[in-house]
Amino acid sequence: MFTAASIVLGRRACAVLALSSAGLHAAMLGHASNVVAGVLLTAMIVACVYCARDLWMQGTLRAWCVVGLMNIAMIAVHMPMPAHHHGMAAAAGPQSTLMSLATAIAAVEVTVAMAVLYYRTRRNAALVSGPVHHLD
Repeated sequence: MFTAASIVLGRRACAVLALSSAGLHAAMLGHASNVVAGVLLTAMIVACVYCARDLWMQGTLRAWCVVGLMNIAMIAVHMPMPAHHHGMAAAAGPQSTLMSLATAIAAVEVTVAMAVLYYRTRRNAALVSGPVHHLD
């Protein structure tokens, strides 16, 4: 169904998305209102770069799982309070645009990670749960 080249291309495209998330967090770093917010943003930048590297190099199940979970957490944390990112006061236009873009990228990353994990693990489901028996 998928060629090796298309798998590598897709995986590396997602690595670029992860790097763009790191770039968005770096852009927000200048707007951090306190040291704690700056440290959290820096940690997120490092995590995004780490995931991007894993996706670029190998695309392991662990890497896809981390990408999915990190982005789900990012969406969960930011959806209830999009105007108050990391202790910032009411967000200005460019800041809310960055937040919207970051959330959209996170949604794409979650969707792709879930699809990859489903596709790559579905053949193992029978090994874990055993064969399916129909009661006819």
